[in-house]
Amino acid sequence: MFSGTWKSTALMLPSLFFWLSGATVQVAASTCPAPVPGSYPAPVVRDGFEARLVVTGLKKPRGVIVDSKGRLLVVEAGKGITHLTIKDDGWPCLSVEKTTTIVSRSDLIHGIELSFDGKTLYASSSNSVYSWAYDADAIRVSDEKSPKTLISNMSNAGGGHSTRTLLISRKQPGILLVSRGSGSNIDNGATDHSSGISQIRAFDISDPNLGTPGGGKVYDYNSEGWTIGWGLRNSVGVAEEPNTGGIYSVENSADGIKRFGVDIHEDSPGEEMNYHGVLRFPFSTPSNQYSSSDQEKQQGGNHGYPYCLALYNSSASPSFPSLGNLKTGSQFTHDSTPYSIPFLPSSDSSPPQAKSINITASDTSCSSTNFIPPRLTFPAHTAPLDIKFSKGNDNQSLAYISFHGSWDRSTPAGYKLSAVRFDTSKGEPVEASDSTNSLVDIMWNRDMSKCPGQCFRPVGLAVDGQERIWMTDDDKGDVWVLKRIREVRDDEGANGGGGSGSGNVNGDSDSAAAPMRAKRSGSCAEWLGVGTSTMAAIVGSLLFAVL
Repeated sequence: MFSGTWKSTALMLPSLFFWLSGATVQVAASTCPAPVPGSYPAPVVRDGFEARLVVTGLKKPRGVIVDSKGRLLVVEAGKGITHLTIKDDGWPCLSVEKTTTIVSRSDLIHGIELSFDGKTLYASSSNSVYSWAYDADAIRVSDEKSPKTLISNMSNAGGGHSTRTLLISRKQPGILLVSRGSGSNIDNGATDHSSGISQIRAFDISDPNLGTPGGGKVYDYNSEGWTIGWGLRNSVGVAEEPNTGGIYSVENSADGIKRFGVDIHEDSPGEEMNYHGVLRFPFSTPSNQYSSSDQEKQQGGNHGYPYCLALYNSSASPSFPSLGNLKTGSQFTHDSTPYSIPFLPSSDSSPPQAKSINITASDTSCSSTNFIPPRLTFPAHTAPLDIKFSKGNDNQSLAYISFHGSWDRSTPAGYKLSAVRFDTSKGEPVEASDSTNSLVDIMWNRDMSKCPGQCFRPVGLAVDGQERIWMTDDDKGDVWVLKRIREVRDDEGANGGGGSGSGNVNGDSDSAAAPMRAKRSGSCAEWLGVGTSTMAAIVGSLLFAVL
């Protein structure tokens, strides 16, 4: 009796699936390519978002951008730049139609950017910034083997952090920002502004003759351009808030830190989101931006490293030594603070710098006006590697942040894509600076105990014209794409792997395992459920009954 019921129900499922989906299911498997299979358990996606794995098998994909044709340019570390032509049959039917290597250079690591008009491609090694003329229609660059070298002298003695993140301002399109990290965990060279270590600097690249082979000017990173921020251990993610033009970065803080002999590294220092003011040329204030006085409070300032680090968890066990009035986001001294090394701010013509001070063992030195505290602080060792903004609406947008994941922690942390809510009218996060609840988790791994081996590890992010989020994974060689299908409400949980987890991964609902079984068994496998999580749960329940 039950057998016949199951068979008749199974025959009705395709029609039922189409009826439930309405306009939200756009195509069937006959025209929609099957999702690329992953090498690890499917991640969990927040309710209101959907995700699809579209590329795998790349070599350490890091930075990613979208060109004027909606195609992807990806830095494969140690290989070069790869162009991915995306076949778009409507969400979620996206797949890679063609893969083209447009730049072969083993020294490229992470940084990539396009000019405002999309006709100039920039990329970076650990020492230099290069540029090529880029033709999006022909899918090629000019003089691939002989690019212009725009900026040089960025190498750190002994190696250390090698990424050199690039950002072209959309408010001032001729300005290129370049971020350079430290040469070691606690790099005392960063105390000297003239070293260029642990800084974000800006350069005017509007001169078409810049870097021309055979005599064109090449900027020296350490001594030219101007300072956006320093005392930044390793700010890999740098972005411009699209409404106000404010510059934000996400910083990877120090490892293995002790304070008064107590090992505090499990929960402090926290990773940081730092604010660097609105981009401006030295000694000029754009009329449509903030006042000069507001800019001077932030731009070019020192953010503390290596003297001062940011507290994340004030209630950690063991207890934080000499907590006093410190709270999340407060900067503190530590056992590796270089007390004896003088603080050497810039004395050149760059924007105003902090005045010389004598660092003491007191936390009051870190809370003085000589250092700028983080705008937000995130859990220790989560390793934020990129930040990209959505367009936003109703005075609120999201800043997406990729957290690559920890290595210096007994319990894995990070390994997720999260977002911070921004107030677009103010150009700043909604949450207060001492919040421990500022992250809205978008996509995370099911079982953190299996990280990193059986987890995705996000790196680069790009938001395209349809507000889809492209995300690379250098550990697995993957590229994901995510889409927000409704607003993220304030009453939905934030960090800690939050959310209901009923968003769809490649059409699978985390709230119902049955569609995943169906996909493997091949019954209704070819239908990609891209409607609401409610629809997915209903169909999942029916499939579970059938199977």
